Amino acid sequence: MLAGRRAQVWRHEPAFRRPRHFHGEPELNLVVRGTCVLGVGDQSVALSQGQMQFFEPGQDHELLEASGDLELFVLALRPELAERALGARPSCSIPHVEPPRVVSSMHAELAGLAHVSDAATTERRLAELFVRAVARAPKAHVRSHRALASLRVERDISEATLARRLSVDPSELSRRFRADLGVTLVEYRARLRIMRFVELVDRGIPMTRAALDADFGTYAQCHRVFRRVFGCAPRDYFRGTRHDLDWATV
Repeated sequence: MLAGRRAQVWRHEPAFRRPRHFHGEPELNLVVRGTCVLGVGDQSVALSQGQMQFFEPGQDHELLEASGDLELFVLALRPELAERALGARPSCSIPHVEPPRVVSSMHAELAGLAHVSDAATTERRLAELFVRAVARAPKAHVRSHRALASLRVERDISEATLARRLSVDPSELSRRFRADLGVTLVEYRARLRIMRFVELVDRGIPMTRAALDADFGTYAQCHRVFRRVFGCAPRDYFRGTRHDLDWATV
């Protein structure tokens, strides 16, 4: 997202396709024409005209295939705006088809917003669109929804503890969560910690302290997970590798 923006909309451009990635912003993809296939975690999701796909913060995704006539809009909100607009609970929605009149209306508004320079107007209207879309979307399984809500406030909670809280066998919770989000609960929890770690370091907090505050047991553990997720050490990431990762295209 552009610096200083809390909400943004993009129209898909075939020449600029990002490799597999995840981020701290909730994201909405809307297909208004054509078809595409998205990689979502370890799954592939096919979308056609009128369909939407939500991505939770930390849910990895990638555009794998696109028809020649694909018209795809991507909306994203900064975490602070998303929490204010949507509340603390996750959307955890599944793909669905919007009625033609709704798609036509959203298409017209998004196409217009792509050219609006006033940040405050863009933020307000995109937040309103996001809220309406989330309200209409069917939700994933209630256990996945509740697990996500718990993980957002307790990044150190174990899978076993969470399963007991939800009165479900740990293997069933793990299976359900992976089926809905395309990633294991344990891996998703690690990503939430990594995103919190990056946020804290960006605020000027020393890395060792940031790792502990992000619910890693030690900085060494944070370093291992960070290298596995991003392919580089934290110090290299903040010294320049971050830019290469953020702006990478395929």
